[in-house]
Amino acid sequence: MAKRDSPEEKQQPAEEATEETKPTETTEGEKDVSPEEKYRQAGKIAKQVREEILPQIKIGARAYDLCEAAETRILELGGGIAFPTNISINEVAAHYSSPEQDDTTIQDGDIVKFDLGVHIDGYIADTARTVNFNPELEKLVEASQEALNKALVLIRPKTNSKDLGKIIEDTIKGYGYRPIRDLSGHQLDEYLLHGSKNLPNIAVPHGSILEEGEAYALETFATTGSGSVHETGQHYIFSLNPTRTPLRNRGARDIVRLVAKEFKTLPFSRRYIAKHIPKLSLALGLRELTTKNVFRQYSVLADIKGSRVAQTEHTFLVTKDGIEITTK
Repeated sequence: MAKRDSPEEKQQPAEEATEETKPTETTEGEKDVSPEEKYRQAGKIAKQVREEILPQIKIGARAYDLCEAAETRILELGGGIAFPTNISINEVAAHYSSPEQDDTTIQDGDIVKFDLGVHIDGYIADTARTVNFNPELEKLVEASQEALNKALVLIRPKTNSKDLGKIIEDTIKGYGYRPIRDLSGHQLDEYLLHGSKNLPNIAVPHGSILEEGEAYALETFATTGSGSVHETGQHYIFSLNPTRTPLRNRGARDIVRLVAKEFKTLPFSRRYIAKHIPKLSLALGLRELTTKNVFRQYSVLADIKGSRVAQTEHTFLVTKDGIEITTK
């Protein structure tokens, strides 16, 4: 799931975590499994679910059904949902995950981004592909894929992320399109989807140094539009800021307990909460939780109307000699 590089989307420092939002202590059995192995396990599940769901992305399919199918399969295979499955269509680039009762369907001529996340004990795999139903946009998809591939082969310990941004931008522009400058790949950490280091889609003057043992999601966005995204005002994805904020509304307290148990600080969908919380309590609870900044909201992000966006993404570990792609 993309990280937006803009001041209004940066996560604010949280207050001290409550006991119910802190990551669960590992058991004796879990201590025998290294973080690297958990990243690999998450990547294996993410790859399998991606390949199973991709053929289901077809004209007439409902976005809601695709989101539910992907997340159900993640759980069946023993993974956790690292973030709500994204089905982003046409100019929408990121953060569209069907709300409850969504009737959005895929139409002939659409270009669809399918972005899913899996975690094992908080260690995350994040992967995305584009399914295209417009023959005129095949080169757009190819531009995103080639940019990702060219960037991946550059990476080894001490690589500067600014070099990745340059090759991504040069590759996409070589196809006659634009990279999306305010979306980026991101470092991964335990129960942390968007870490402190970014992997830009454009050339930047300064970058971050990638170190052995770190995990990242590298995602490339190619667009026929402006090369920038805006907030649409739709919010279907949230995450819990671990704060000690008093809550007056009982429904709000119920929602926080549910989210803390099931997702901790990872992003979640209101679609999931709607299965467990009555409609009125959900509406009132979410209003209080977002107003008080207990929940962070992720706006659906889109380029200009009429544009088209393609996305490709893999997760990798930085190793002594290069990288290990966990979702390939």
